[in-house]
Amino acid sequence: MIKVKIHNPFLNRNEPTFRPLIFVKDILRDYSIELTESDDFDYMFIGMNDFIDKKISLKDSVEWGLDNIDKISDGGDYFLFDGSDSHSLMGAIEVFRDSNAIHLFKNQLHKDKDDYKISKSFNKWFFGENNRLDLSYNISDKTWDNIKLTGWNMMANVPSHKEYLNINKNKTIDVCAIFGSGDSDKKGYDHTIQNDDLYKQHRKDIFDVVEELSKKYNVIYGRKPFQEYMKILYNSKICISPFGMGEIRQGDGEAVQLGTTICKENMSRYDFGSNVWEENKTYVPFKYDCSDLYDVLESFINNYNENIINNMRETYLREYHPDKLCERWYNIFNKLSSVDYE
Repeated sequence: MIKVKIHNPFLNRNEPTFRPLIFVKDILRDYSIELTESDDFDYMFIGMNDFIDKKISLKDSVEWGLDNIDKISDGGDYFLFDGSDSHSLMGAIEVFRDSNAIHLFKNQLHKDKDDYKISKSFNKWFFGENNRLDLSYNISDKTWDNIKLTGWNMMANVPSHKEYLNINKNKTIDVCAIFGSGDSDKKGYDHTIQNDDLYKQHRKDIFDVVEELSKKYNVIYGRKPFQEYMKILYNSKICISPFGMGEIRQGDGEAVQLGTTICKENMSRYDFGSNVWEENKTYVPFKYDCSDLYDVLESFINNYNENIINNMRETYLREYHPDKLCERWYNIFNKLSSVDYE
């Protein structure tokens, strides 16, 4: 039995990072993996809150992270988990390269490591290059081989999403676009550099399209109280679930649960460790610059059917099945030279 201790599992961002793993802890035992709270363990899992501090400069965060994990690990074997929203390696890869961690885990990555060579703000492809913490990484094959995918993300973080409601056969709303526009006065920062305006403009571009679409179709957009939002989502043919600070939203899981087709920026560049996102099979893609969004939505409305959401539901249940997650971890440990499975 391999014993794993999760350090600070309920600390801020660590909690959603490790939630799926804790959810399947009883099943993990069938795969010879035990989550333990004792100091008698084989490997320690360290979440991002213990090696990344986005409230300070990137340089200071890396120095703090390396010092902190050295204290936490105390010479033992450990894995690092960056549970942030996006494919960005900012702040995590710097620590990983100079640490003794066996693996760095991410929820999503670029499919092609060479895409990380292209400088982007905050190392996020969709933010472009804005002379604001523009970062690029030349990643060696050895380092890339040791950066792994968890097999879960925010979409799969709520087990109740797997409790599907029957699809509403009498949907009266054509498009649901209920999400924050980022128009508050509160500013967001990563490593002391402002970043919230980089996605505010993108969401404004989306709202400009849906406002135009609303002149012809039944479109509901803006912010709504949660229960009202859920009713609207259930009654909608398609929902726009846009990128924010990352590619995945909890709203993706809510749409699957309620039986509403997801319209989202093209996901083909990213690897999630699962085959959930297939263009025009499990979701409806549009370009990040929104140049095709009006036509994409109009085409779907005029040719509405349940094929895509049915495909997504079937795929979701398969790809995020607890046994599949446990098998992933069994295989990860099985490939370590220090582990001998019977």
